[in-house]
Amino acid sequence: MSNLATVPARWRFASRYALRHLFVSAAVGATSAAFVFGLLYPPPYQAMLDVGDIFLLLLSVDVVCGPLLTLVLASPKKSRRAHAVDFTLIGTVQVLALLYGLHSMWVARPVILAFETDRLVVATANEIQTANLPQALPDMQRLPWWGITPVNTRQPKDGAESLQAIDLGLSGVSPAMLPDWWLPWETAQAGMAARAKPVTELQQRRSKDAAVLDAAIAATGHPAAALRYLPLTSSKTREWIALLDTQMRIVGYAPVDGF
Repeated sequence: MSNLATVPARWRFASRYALRHLFVSAAVGATSAAFVFGLLYPPPYQAMLDVGDIFLLLLSVDVVCGPLLTLVLASPKKSRRAHAVDFTLIGTVQVLALLYGLHSMWVARPVILAFETDRLVVATANEIQTANLPQALPDMQRLPWWGITPVNTRQPKDGAESLQAIDLGLSGVSPAMLPDWWLPWETAQAGMAARAKPVTELQQRRSKDAAVLDAAIAATGHPAAALRYLPLTSSKTREWIALLDTQMRIVGYAPVDGF
């Protein structure tokens, strides 16, 4: 009987510690999410690269498991030293799991937005051929820690390089991932202007996406007649477009197939 009488007190004690742990974990989780979705994967890249659900799942497991372990292990019968050992181990496991998740997000962060012939291509840090970085232009030899660097890409220098580009393309490596092919973004404007198409044409061709397109156009603050678009692709999707103003500045995005 005496053991049964102590059960409610034990759970009340553990619940207080678990609740405090939950608040701390939630605050750390919110900060981590702000870092990932605010700096590493700003819109539309979190949706394009399909990282939102994966990261939030990892984060929710990390936030929930720590307080649950505290709920199981905390007991008024334990000494302060025993509690300190328990909470240190739980916290260490949580921190390591969180750091692993953040590192995974960081190494796969988008770093390059490249104009390639008739489209814009998003390349992530782990897709860049880093061995070629020393061959890039002086101000392009280091990947940004966060944020996107816009670049133009050059054409093959000769037939041998054309064949090499085809071989690389078949293996999933595009010019956007080759630092020695990068050119300053300013040099892309003429090619973008020549390849970009009127948004009104896409509205007619993709009538089933009318609502999505209309919302994206409205968000730019420009009339549809003043906008053009280019397909926006990555290794994970081809079904996005970038909306451009008359100066070929990117003013919006939409999850619509632009091909």
